[in-house]
Amino acid sequence: MADSTRLFFKQDTVLKQEPVQSSMLPSNKIQKVPQGTLLVLDSYERPANSHIRISLKNLKFKGLRMNWYAFEGHVAIVQEQIQAVDTISKSISKQQEKNTLKVTTYSNSDQECPLKLIINTDTMLKRAPVDSRYLSEDSIQKIPVGTELVIMGQKPKADKILELPIDDSHFKFSLKDLEFNGFSEDWYVYVEHAGVQILG
Repeated sequence: MADSTRLFFKQDTVLKQEPVQSSMLPSNKIQKVPQGTLLVLDSYERPANSHIRISLKNLKFKGLRMNWYAFEGHVAIVQEQIQAVDTISKSISKQQEKNTLKVTTYSNSDQECPLKLIINTDTMLKRAPVDSRYLSEDSIQKIPVGTELVIMGQKPKADKILELPIDDSHFKFSLKDLEFNGFSEDWYVYVEHAGVQILG
């Protein structure tokens, strides 16, 4: 796969529309981003005020595709070759049941297990498990290859297995903290375009 410039979030933080303390900005000018997220950049520069100015490839937060700022102590610029992971489809092919993705975890059954959605090819996140041609613009979000999103996990069963929903060849998930088009819950991605791993 090709080289890519990405922004890695070393801790829970926010993207901001201005390079100032987030407490000085209204909620419509900030976007929470969880630790472990990796976003593909169009460009970046290091202006004053200890903030990196970034332009994200294809992504829109708060309905805006514009420059954002990240405090440089909370993020790292990563320039490396993108590594594909096993797709959700490949993982399901090794299971008997095809309507859930089973992921083995090391978490106790009383703790939620955080997960990472890894995008292997340019794709669309969708609000329904159908061809994106049939959805309105506010029901889809373009996502570039190399993006890694933290998604909501769940508590594993007693055997430390997570069972994650598959619907009509699409993986259903909810984003942790992030919102696309005003939604964080009930997104879908085609099972051939992404993989899921335990965050950590």
